Order: sequence, then C-alpha cells, then structure tokens
Amino acid sequence: MPTDAVPTRADVLRLADIGFDAPAALLARHGLALVRVPDGVPIPGSYWGECEAGVIGPTVYARADTPVHSLLHEACHLIVLPPERRAAVHTDASDSIEEEDATCYLQIVLADALPGVGRLRVMADMDAWGYSFRLGSARAWFERDAEDARAFLAARGLLPAPA
Repeated sequence: MPTDAVPTRADVLRLADIGFDAPAALLARHGLALVRVPDGVPIPGSYWGECEAGVIGPTVYARADTPVHSLLHEACHLIVLPPERRAAVHTDASDSIEEEDATCYLQIVLADALPGVGRLRVMADMDAWGYSFRLGSARAWFERDAEDARAFLAARGLLPAPA
C-alpha cells in the first residue's frame, strides 16, 4: 500500500503482518503478557469480539488477524491503570474519558516501538477502523487536541523520554 494511501478496515495492519515477538517484548516492558490465541478461536476478554484484542488481568489476548492498533489499544488500557487495578480487569478496562484519551494517545506513541508500524500507520488504521475524534482524525487530535491525554500520561511517568 502506498504510504499516502488511507487503509480501509480490511487492510489495516494485523499481527500476522508483524509477528508476535516485538509486541510481546513491548508489553513485557510494561509488566504485561501477550497470549496468542489460535486462529478461529474466540479471543478471551475481547470487548468487541471478532478479531479485537482482549484483556484479563495483566494479560492481553490476540490472534494473527487482530489489528495492531487493537492490540496496542487494549494493552494501553492496562498500562494507564495502576498495577493494583489491573488484576481486576476483565474485558472492559476503562472507567473514564480521561483514561480512554490517555489510552488512545499512548497507543499512538508506543506504535513507534514496533518495527514496521509507527505512529502514522497506527493513526491511519485507527481512522479506518472507525475511531472518532473531535478534529476528524486521530492525527489531528494527537497533534492539536490531546493536551489532557499528554498531561495524564506525563503525571504518571508513562511517556517515553524524547529522542
């Protein structure tokens, strides 16, 4: 796909495209485990079902057909929670708009840690999948309207140091 093309829901980047090793290592750096679910088997803890990632406690579940943005989103829900709240999570990890915004922001930032992914691809995939933002796109929100999310993450030491 050309780099300036907007992906459709059908051609968003999936774990089958990048493998499980780099995402598993990224999650492990945040105290999370990634469990690969066999193809065709329902994903435990998936809020949306189908191919969407799931969460139960500090574990993220995904299949090869799980979109990378979904894996990052669900993992980031757990990352923004204090460790004592993670253990109680089953399927639905967020209880506030503030946490949801921080989750979206962090998933974009962490996309840069995955080879072959990066924030621009994840933001395009978020738009293709149907995430909605006041400014019309994930990128516009991230670049011009995410001060609260950045402040939430910074206050908790969850933003990577600037390069």
